[in-house]
Amino acid sequence: MRNVNKILIPILCISLFLVGCGTRRGTVETKAVDMASMELFSSSPSVALPRTCLSGNLKISVNVDNKPFSAKGTMKIKEGAGVQIGVTALGLVEIACLEFLPENMRLIYKIGREYTEVPYSDVAFLQKTGLNYSMLESVLMNKVFSPDGRPVLQAMQDMDYADEGNCVTATTAEINGITYKFYIDKSSGELVQSEGTHTDGGKVICRYSDFYTVSGSTFPHTILLTLDGAGSAVSLQFVLDRISMGDFMFTPRSISSSYDKLNAEKILKSLGNM
Repeated sequence: MRNVNKILIPILCISLFLVGCGTRRGTVETKAVDMASMELFSSSPSVALPRTCLSGNLKISVNVDNKPFSAKGTMKIKEGAGVQIGVTALGLVEIACLEFLPENMRLIYKIGREYTEVPYSDVAFLQKTGLNYSMLESVLMNKVFSPDGRPVLQAMQDMDYADEGNCVTATTAEINGITYKFYIDKSSGELVQSEGTHTDGGKVICRYSDFYTVSGSTFPHTILLTLDGAGSAVSLQFVLDRISMGDFMFTPRSISSSYDKLNAEKILKSLGNM
């Protein structure tokens, strides 16, 4: 459980920062749009091509304050249905699963035969900011997203565009204390980086690399998430393999009636002490 812990807690830290943006709209300032930059963004696969399903194997590498750890697992994402990350032992047997569903998140520990299921509305700091679950999906699917809940193409009209070397960037207005910025590579048109900066100084950066063709579209082989804040630095790298974007039925993990249900604070505290 100590090793599983080193994987799941960093995933939770970064994911809760991501879903902590509000579905409530911030003040959007109308301005002249840089049409050339917006056209580049609009034609990017991260905006123009539909990405509704993703499944595959992955290697998860975590580094918390220069202490590395890695494990193998699987990831499944279906738009509007959920994100499912399984951690396996020896690459064969799933020993833990973390699920982000539209209304709640679940942690299932098969070895300890315990789980927790928490509505996002019960997480105190998320109550203050609201929730946009679709943002987490978009980050893991290499998609440009709208943090204020509007359609992406509409929201793009109100972003600030800039030429930054090899990339064109688009920056959103501040939404509930967080500003988001997207980087599109000029030559490939790929979304190579997304980042969110909180007014309290916390920052999460998602970098995409090693693009290759999957189901007629390009997709990054490597996704690197880094989180800086509260005096700690966390990085989480997903290296994906055998990716499929074919449709599938998303089914949340079943939980045996013999499993003990713990509240989120208790289970995270017990994990942190392992």
